[in-house]
Amino acid sequence: MNILNICDTQVWDLVAYQALHTAARFVKTGHNAAVLCHKNSRLDEECRKLKVNTLPITLGLKFGFFETGGWDIVHFYNPDSMNPLFLKKARASSKIFVTQLKLGNPRAFEKLSLLEPYVDRYVAACNSVQEEFARSGIDQRKTFTVPPALNLGRWESAMLIKPAMFLRRPYRVGMVSMDPSLKEQELFLLMAKEVLYVLPNTNFLIVGIKDERLRDMARKLGISHKVDVLWERNDMPEVMAMMHIYAKTAVREGLSMSLIEAQASGVACVVPRLRGLSDFVVCDRNAIIVEPGDVLACTKAVVHLINNPPVCHTMSKMAFDYVSNNMSLPVVCNLLLRLYEEALA
Repeated sequence: MNILNICDTQVWDLVAYQALHTAARFVKTGHNAAVLCHKNSRLDEECRKLKVNTLPITLGLKFGFFETGGWDIVHFYNPDSMNPLFLKKARASSKIFVTQLKLGNPRAFEKLSLLEPYVDRYVAACNSVQEEFARSGIDQRKTFTVPPALNLGRWESAMLIKPAMFLRRPYRVGMVSMDPSLKEQELFLLMAKEVLYVLPNTNFLIVGIKDERLRDMARKLGISHKVDVLWERNDMPEVMAMMHIYAKTAVREGLSMSLIEAQASGVACVVPRLRGLSDFVVCDRNAIIVEPGDVLACTKAVVHLINNPPVCHTMSKMAFDYVSNNMSLPVVCNLLLRLYEEALA
């Protein structure tokens, strides 16, 4: 099968990750797959590392000046800025798929609904995205839910050391956030202060956006000696391996790559009840769900996990099993291939 993934993003995020790793998996399993992306972007660089062929996104392409022949499937990932003319031209010789991973922008879903005459299948990354498809008026017979994929690899290695990690004390509670407003990080630090009142030996870890104000916040709260700030990292499996508990203190809905990675690393998770985040959680089984912005509820959940190591360990194992069974790259790509085959048939 000839498959072209199209990802019109300049940043390295969950969307780019999906376009890259699904294409790499298809190539590995004997298909002809390539990625259409911005030249010299991080996605372009990662494709070269995995020996996935790339085609450049140009201004002319966005206005439909592109030869689309030869591809059985043309799969768009979050096509926010693609011209309908390009879709129309591509559909003349290919089946068109659109995957939507992001939430929180009603206008984006309205645009997707206008593209319906040219789209064969809409793929939702979670139930909340599926609901947005329905709300925007897209024919539900065209929509399917396929979760985001994770290339487990090194994450499985992190999971293997978890039994030994849960015997270590003190516990380490971590979070990953690129929130430029620092609201998520502030809530995490407030939670850390409350936890330290009860369990003063606990350690904390913040990974993500580089901003010295984070250290200032920790100092003002009097907990800087208990909080490590690592900035953005490229060795996330190793970082996740150092955590016992992952506390997601987000206040906005949306999918989170770091939450999926934490589950794949066998880290017990505390997650706010927000669309996109809680879609991948069964409360008290593979995570604990709390109300968003509720510092005391998050504190209570973290303290409960620390005080109950068997519960924490069992939850971490179930989190890994959930990702492995539902979101591993082979599972997700097999689902996509079945949808491709049905569309072509």
